[in-house]
Parts: sequence; C-alpha cells; structure tokens
Amino acid sequence: MRIIVFDIESRLWAKDLDPKDEEHGWELLRQGKGGASAISLYDTHEEWLYTYDDHEIETAARHLEQADILVGYNSDGFDIPVMEGLARRRLRIRHSFDIYTALTGACAMRGIKLGKGDLKLERISRRNLGRGKIEHGGNAKQLAKDGKFGRLFRYCSDDVHLTYDLFMKIVDDGGLIGPSGFLRLPLPVDLKRAT
Repeated sequence: MRIIVFDIESRLWAKDLDPKDEEHGWELLRQGKGGASAISLYDTHEEWLYTYDDHEIETAARHLEQADILVGYNSDGFDIPVMEGLARRRLRIRHSFDIYTALTGACAMRGIKLGKGDLKLERISRRNLGRGKIEHGGNAKQLAKDGKFGRLFRYCSDDVHLTYDLFMKIVDDGGLIGPSGFLRLPLPVDLKRAT
C-alpha cells in the first residue's frame, strides 16, 4: 500500500489576505490564494521525501493522487483544500487520513474538553514521540520572505516526518496518547491486512 504523508506552508497568512476579517482570510488561504512556499511529501512506495514549491503545483498534485492513503495533520481543514485551490481542481484521493480530525473526533466521543493548543502537532508529537517541531509555523512566512528556503524546507519536511511517525504509531498501537490518555483512532483501511 502506497502511503503519502504531506504538509504545505503557504506564502501568505490569513491576515495578509484579509486584514479586517481573519476568517475570510482563512477561506482565501484554503482557496489557494496564499500560494505555497513549501510542499513536502514522503512517499512510502519510493521511501523518499519530495519537496515542491508553487511553481510545481500540478506535479505535486499528481504525486499526491498516486497515494492509496493520503495522510496529513489538519489536512482536511487546510492542506487538501489549499492544494486543490492551488491546482484549481479537486484532487482524486482514494483514501485520506487526517490525524488532527481523528483526534478531535475521538476527544468529542469521549467528552474530553480541549484547551487551546491541546491537539497541536507540537504537543501530540512530544507526548507520543518524545520530540517536537524544529520551528514554529509562524516563522514559515518570514523564512520565505528572507529567502531562507533551506530552513523553510527542513521545517516543512520535519513536520512530514513527525506526521509519518505519528501515523505509524496509530498503525502499530491503534491510536495515540491525547490530552487525557490513550485515544483509539480507527483507520479508513486495514493497513496490516493490505501490506
């Protein structure tokens, strides 16, 4: 089974796109209006990490569509809509798994009240993997503006590695440790049976 894990860093923020209405700015971002300074994806079929920018949108989109299962962290709410906005078309996705969405749903099912940032990639990674992000997402725009693309692509790629490692813990353990203990997170396909 071909698993592709991905992350996108946009060139602009929601406030850049609409300084008066940040929610509208987020909608514009999800439409791809903020561009992409970095797109990283790890492809298990080739065991290779690929990086793209907004000059290679269609190539990146076609690569993502080769996945049997497309994995991200908040990809339902951000990365997939942004990619579709940038490509100006719907992605043809067989199966997708958004770890953030799965965690949110599991917390809701158990009646767990979430505090600000409880499900951020940084906190979930530290709790489950013993390591966190190498940069803060708020730095990505400035890194691109300053032309520090090496750091920017390392940051985006590191988020992909964290997401992949979290996903493999879900495959192996059946879930992740959330804010109040272990949360079972069912996958859209049985990977153990498929491999």
